[in-house]
Amino acid sequence: MNIISREFAEIIGLLCAEGCHIVSFSSYWSKSERRYRKNDRSERIEFYNKDYDLLLNYKQLLLKEFNYHARITKHNKINIGTKSIINKIIEQTKLGNMKWRVPKSIINYNNNIKISFIRGYFDGDGTVSNRIRFFSTNKKGLIQVSNLLDCLKIKHTFQGPIIKENRKPAYIIQVSEKERERFLKLIKPISKRPGKIFAGVSREIN
Repeated sequence: MNIISREFAEIIGLLCAEGCHIVSFSSYWSKSERRYRKNDRSERIEFYNKDYDLLLNYKQLLLKEFNYHARITKHNKINIGTKSIINKIIEQTKLGNMKWRVPKSIINYNNNIKISFIRGYFDGDGTVSNRIRFFSTNKKGLIQVSNLLDCLKIKHTFQGPIIKENRKPAYIIQVSEKERERFLKLIKPISKRPGKIFAGVSREIN
């Protein structure tokens, strides 16, 4: 079995919620090589979020897991352009709204790894008020998240599809109100925590 760290599990959770894998091709004149490069391939993994605390946490996770010194852009994004890191991530799961899945390395490993994934995913696609909720249009992926909650014995319901005009069917995991405090103590979310004042990225960007 492919064993991963807590940091990597949380990175994957964040990327399942807010990440995408972008492959692009461009043609241009290379001054350094003195030749025209046609259909030159480039790729990156992009993470976007308006919450500075979450961006900073993701940046620190990348540093600890991959020794990758990420930069937060003025557009509230962190990009990974190193091929070896991209490969390690997409070996775990494809990225994109309808593509991501919970990797087997998380499903089949211990509860600490499951908690780390859920923390990352909840910080991206969850809400906290009187009830804890997760939202997604990715039914298969969200069912897998529901299964992780079952492993942690967190009572919840799976709802949907919720149909709105000109939108993809949506699905919701709603954690039992009685489990709210236990969930928060166990998962320890960074961004989606009670009483957090959200003001977006207002600090100086590196």
